[in-house]
Amino acid sequence: MKNKTLNRLFLIAKPELKTLSLGLFFLIISSGSSLIFPQAIRWFVDNVLQTKRIDLLWTAVGFLFLLFILQGITSSLRYYFFSLSGERIVLKLRQNLFKNIMYQEVSFFDEHRTGELLSRLASDCTTLQNTVSVNISMGLRNLGQVIGGLGFMFYTSWKLTLVMLVLLPPMSIFTAIYGKKIKSHSKKLQESIAQSSVIAEETLSGIKTVKSFVKEDFESQRYTFQLEDALQLVKSRISTISIFILVAMVVGLSAVCIVLMYGGYQVVNDHLSIGDLTQFLLYLLFVAMGGGMLGTLWGDITSGVGASERIFELLEKQSKDKNNGLIPDNIQGRIEFKNVSFCYPSRPNISVINNMSFSIEPGRKIAIVGSSGAGKSTIASLIPNYYPINKGYIKVDDNDINELNVSWLRSQIGMVSQEPILISSTIEENIRYGKQNASHEDVIAAAKAANAFQFISQFPDGFETRVGERGLQLSGGQKQRVAIARAILKNPKILILDEATSSLDTESESLVQEALFRLMQGRTSIVIAHRISTIINSDEILVVDKGQIVQTGHHDTLSKDTTGIYFKLLQKQ
Repeated sequence: MKNKTLNRLFLIAKPELKTLSLGLFFLIISSGSSLIFPQAIRWFVDNVLQTKRIDLLWTAVGFLFLLFILQGITSSLRYYFFSLSGERIVLKLRQNLFKNIMYQEVSFFDEHRTGELLSRLASDCTTLQNTVSVNISMGLRNLGQVIGGLGFMFYTSWKLTLVMLVLLPPMSIFTAIYGKKIKSHSKKLQESIAQSSVIAEETLSGIKTVKSFVKEDFESQRYTFQLEDALQLVKSRISTISIFILVAMVVGLSAVCIVLMYGGYQVVNDHLSIGDLTQFLLYLLFVAMGGGMLGTLWGDITSGVGASERIFELLEKQSKDKNNGLIPDNIQGRIEFKNVSFCYPSRPNISVINNMSFSIEPGRKIAIVGSSGAGKSTIASLIPNYYPINKGYIKVDDNDINELNVSWLRSQIGMVSQEPILISSTIEENIRYGKQNASHEDVIAAAKAANAFQFISQFPDGFETRVGERGLQLSGGQKQRVAIARAILKNPKILILDEATSSLDTESESLVQEALFRLMQGRTSIVIAHRISTIINSDEILVVDKGQIVQTGHHDTLSKDTTGIYFKLLQKQ
């Protein structure tokens, strides 16, 4: 799993190899210049301090100053190139992740909550961003410092180095064990943070409901409890890293004590010069500091790997929607259900549609009525192929919808629901959502046909008026008419109206119905409604009960059957 994750990260980083190579080039120079520093100090101690040659003092200090300038410049360039490439990598990753989420089938969103997906896009990507930018840069620098330092330590005194390396095998085993623990804690922490994001998203998106039930304290406590759960995981992770740092420092300081003892003995017996011992101690300090930083970075890197596994799990999920299917030259708009049975993927044991058959000829207006939970809206969801059916088939014209290109199919269908969702932009952008390349004149014409032009013109900013999040700055009737204008601009051959007027007042309903009447002209229309005024003029009415069609006919005929469900629905109204 680890190698697979690293391979995925490498493939994503591949387009940035040029920038990363520049960063690596300056990293080598930066690390190399830092490794020269102890050599310069050794020369300074042996040839300036011990010999007391004042003439060499300025040369030595000048060399050190130039060395520090070189190290400063190359370190800043290393940071710049690694950070820039890291930002680009994660930006591309976010783009690909969001795009892949957008193309998932509808059932995917039934099973994954919005807050969880937002957490993957936000916190997981941010964690990974730190890993592939600064942490990788610092990790490589410290790794070079450790390897280079050990090499120069061998060069200075192989005996001292071998004494130190006795501590290396147990330290490596310890690092591997604790690395796995840190990674496990990090993955659990990301999942817990995602859960807190789910709670926050649910609460904020339904803030009116929360306030209407005076549940501010309840939701605050629910969010707090989840954060406290995350805090416990943070504590576990911090404790694990703290123990790792403690052991690493104890081992490192013990090594220093051993070097001082044995190295001092070597100096006293003239086997080493004072400069050699000073150089060795500086390299040991470099190795200890580099190893300590690698230990700290290891925790961050394993967190990034844990986050990346969650990201790649979603990024590599294949959509079940068929986008390479048939694209007919034209569409008439005939719809046929034949022995269709359906259960929602999230509730596979509950049958919603049972052996249903009906057909709608092109250009006809069909109404579907029934009590709540009868399956009306489910029928509307099956026509655009939002969900795979369990049995039977659905055809548009003479083509099974499973054989059609799903994007083409949905482009031929316009939907206006009870609670239309508008994007947080201008009115014009929301109308243009139906056809991105439409001209401003086309947008105005659609708004007029939807009875929306008058109220839009009354706003100070007209079509540039921002509608707010989910269109909250518009009334229900205004949102509905903007949604109708959007559908008009799309110019679909099949129209589905799902309770499009059920939540409107009488005045708004009249304006919306007039707009809907214009919209339905020349299109195959499916109207799902409770209100008789919406369905009375339909060409045919289908009465649905428990996932089956139990009555069909015109309003006049059905209303006379006093034993039928339609008559009972009329009586309730």
